[in-house]
Amino acid sequence: MKKNIFFIAFIFTLLGCGSDESFDNNPYLATPSFKYAINLELPKYANINNPGSAIYVNEPYVGISGVFVYNYGGGSFTAWEAACPNHIPDNDCRRMDLSSPIVTCPCDDYKYDLLTGGALADQEDDKKYYPLQAYHVRYSASTNVITISN
Repeated sequence: MKKNIFFIAFIFTLLGCGSDESFDNNPYLATPSFKYAINLELPKYANINNPGSAIYVNEPYVGISGVFVYNYGGGSFTAWEAACPNHIPDNDCRRMDLSSPIVTCPCDDYKYDLLTGGALADQEDDKKYYPLQAYHVRYSASTNVITISN
C-alpha cells in the first residue's frame, strides 16, 4: 500500500514538472549575486519612509548599476535594477533616471513603472522589450530593515 501511494505521488510530481518556456532571460543584464540591508532609521534612507517614494541605492556590488527601491506602503517594498533592461550597461546607458514612481532610460527615453516593473507604453517596432529586473525584498518591521538580495 505504501509503495502504491509513493508511486502515485511520484507520478504526480513528474507530471507537475515542466519547462518554463514563457520565461525569457534578459540578454542585456547579468544576474548579480548580492545581499544588502537598508536600515530605515538612518537619515541616509529617510526618503524611502513615505508610501509612494523611491530611492536610488548606489553601493558597491549592489545590483549592476545600483538598485531602485520603491515603498508601496504598509511595509511593502519592491527593488529593481537601475540599469536599463534593454541595453548593455555602458557609460551612456549606465543608469536610468528616477522620478518616482517612474524611471527613464537615458538612451531611448523609454519609461518604466516602479510599481510593476513594466514599460509604460508599447514600442512601435518589432523589437522585444524587457521589463525591469526585479530583486528579492524582505522587510522586518521589528528592526525596520529592508533586505534586498538576488
